[in-house]
Amino acid sequence: MKDTELHNLFKVAESREIKPEKIAEFLISNGCQIYIHFIKQMSGEMVFEGFKKVEEPTSYRIKSGKVYPLTHDSRIDLVSALSEKKDNAELKVLINWEESENENHGHFIIKVKVNLMANLVIDYEDLRFLPPLPNIDRGLSDSDKASPAKFFSDKFFHQLVLRTIKKEGKNWNTVKRNLRRHTLEGEQITIAEVSNFEGEMRNQIQFKKEGYIEPYKVMESTFQKKLTAYRKHLNKLPLPSKNR
Repeated sequence: MKDTELHNLFKVAESREIKPEKIAEFLISNGCQIYIHFIKQMSGEMVFEGFKKVEEPTSYRIKSGKVYPLTHDSRIDLVSALSEKKDNAELKVLINWEESENENHGHFIIKVKVNLMANLVIDYEDLRFLPPLPNIDRGLSDSDKASPAKFFSDKFFHQLVLRTIKKEGKNWNTVKRNLRRHTLEGEQITIAEVSNFEGEMRNQIQFKKEGYIEPYKVMESTFQKKLTAYRKHLNKLPLPSKNR
C-alpha cells in the first residue's frame, strides 16, 4: 500500500468531528481493515508462525515504512483502548508470507506496542463508509444554498468550477480538463482511477486545498451530471462557446 493511500485515523476523526473509537467502529462494522504504519523500525513478539503458535517468546523486527493490518481480535482491543483514551496499546498485526518456488504460504502474528495517534492509519478508499465532512457547504452564496443538492458541497471546489466555466465554457469535459489551470495558491487537482462499488475502475476528481486532511472527491460521472445544473444556473452569463 502506498503512503498516499493512507490517512491517519486521528486526523480523519478530527476532520469529521467524530471520536476516534467511532471511526474504528464504523470501519469494523463495514468489514474494513485498520492498519498500523510502522514509521520507525520496531521490535515485537511473534505469537504465531506459519501454521502453529509460538511456544517460546520470539522477537521479530518490523522494518520502518511497513504497513500491516490488525488481527480481528486486536481491532476490538483497539476500540477499547481508544474509548479509554490510551496513548499506547499492545496490538497484534498480521504479516502474510509466501515462497513462490515451493508454493508455500502462511502468516505471522506479531504483538507490538504502538503509539495510537502516530501509527494508526486507514485506507483512503474506506473513507466512503464514514459520515461526511461537517458543514462543508458553508460559504456558498444564498442562491446556491437554495438548491444544495445541485452543486458541489465543498465551497472551494464549487468556486473553482465556477471560475473554470467562466473562462473555458460549459462543456463538462472541457471544464474537467482545465480545472488545474484555474486553481488558486494552495489548491491542487488530481485525476485518479479508483474502484467503484461494482469493482470497476473509474476516473475520480480529487481536489485538495492547503489545510485539508483529505481531498474532496467527485467521481467523473457525478461531475458530468452536476455540470448540467451549473450550465442552467449560469446560462445568462456571456460565456465562451459551448463547443470549445
